[in-house]
Amino acid sequence: MTLAANLFAALAIGLIVGLERGWKERGDPTGSRVAGFRTFGLIGLVGGLAASLDPGNGFVISAGVIGLALLLRQGFEAHIDETRNVSATTMIAALITFSLGAVSVKLSPLLAGGGAVVTAFILWLREPMHDLLNRIDANEMSAFLRLLLISIVVLPAMPDVGLGPYQVINPRHIWWMVVLISGLGFIGYVSVKALGERAGVGLLALAGGLASSTAATLSLSQLSKAGGRASAYAGGVAMAWSVMVMRTVLIVAAIRPALLPMLWLPMAAMLTATLLVAGALLWRQPSKTEAKLALPNPLDLKSAIVFAAVLTLALVLSRVAQAAWGESGVFGVATIAGAVDADAVTLSMGRLSAGELSDQVAARAIVIGVVVNTLFKVALALGVGTQRFRNMVLMTGAITISSGLLAVTAALSFGWL
Repeated sequence: MTLAANLFAALAIGLIVGLERGWKERGDPTGSRVAGFRTFGLIGLVGGLAASLDPGNGFVISAGVIGLALLLRQGFEAHIDETRNVSATTMIAALITFSLGAVSVKLSPLLAGGGAVVTAFILWLREPMHDLLNRIDANEMSAFLRLLLISIVVLPAMPDVGLGPYQVINPRHIWWMVVLISGLGFIGYVSVKALGERAGVGLLALAGGLASSTAATLSLSQLSKAGGRASAYAGGVAMAWSVMVMRTVLIVAAIRPALLPMLWLPMAAMLTATLLVAGALLWRQPSKTEAKLALPNPLDLKSAIVFAAVLTLALVLSRVAQAAWGESGVFGVATIAGAVDADAVTLSMGRLSAGELSDQVAARAIVIGVVVNTLFKVALALGVGTQRFRNMVLMTGAITISSGLLAVTAALSFGWL
């Protein structure tokens, strides 16, 4: 592009940011604004001019930034003295606009334009972002920072080497799986809180199942004892179980998509069964049915470490069992581990199928883990809920597991599994 076109882009970039700033302060008296629509456009143009005049050592651009900051400082000091409102947002936005104007000339007008749009959008989100901060409590803030810690700091530091028996323990791969499960749980927890009492039991259970289908099952079972509609809570349980099946598919797609063609029929059958039961039980239920789910800490480092230990144990035992007893050994481990955590079975089988285990055996073990985990949650609900609730959950479990087993039989007969 020509210099004139780049300078015009720099001016347009300033006007984009200035449009948001000017609209935000449109009610202020004329002459009271330090920088508005036109001023921001000119700041972007000045940034482009500084870049065009710079010989390549950055001196002119640096001098322009410093000069702009000093000029704005006087205006903002006077504005603060008059309004007693301390905010550096507009000044920072002005410095960013100058820099984007320089980027438009020196690097890419498209890149600078994208930066201007993102900047204007962030400035526009002032109220929603402040409202978000007011709604976050200390535990949720701690959980979010821990999620960043284990994903951005700890994960890259993990060695990417095979250790232990048969070299199946790869610290980085295992920790990546911990991050994946922790991220899904955090999303589910945030979704439950965002929905709150405004959502019906089905929608709340759908989000709760993403955080922990076992915790959602336990919460709904306990709620059934407190009174209310047993069919609504049983429908919520079925909805939470459907998310467990979807979680399994998402995890497989993330770590070992080659297993999906083998798993699609049993997973689709179980998902369809749970959704149909949930729909039948939740049909015409009041949207305000009480369903305040008690979910675990959205990201407890102790829980993450325990999950990593369970996953590591499942990896090692599966590989040792395969060497000692073949496929039956792997299926035995999947049965035991599935009662504890279906995700651990899915992740360990997906990991082993990449080298040490055949895809067919891994896919069958994943199905076993999901079925056993469903049986465990049926037993959990039967031990807590009311009689009517228990009957409905037992029916749901029977339909879900029967559908899965029939689909497995069909898949085996066609050679898909």
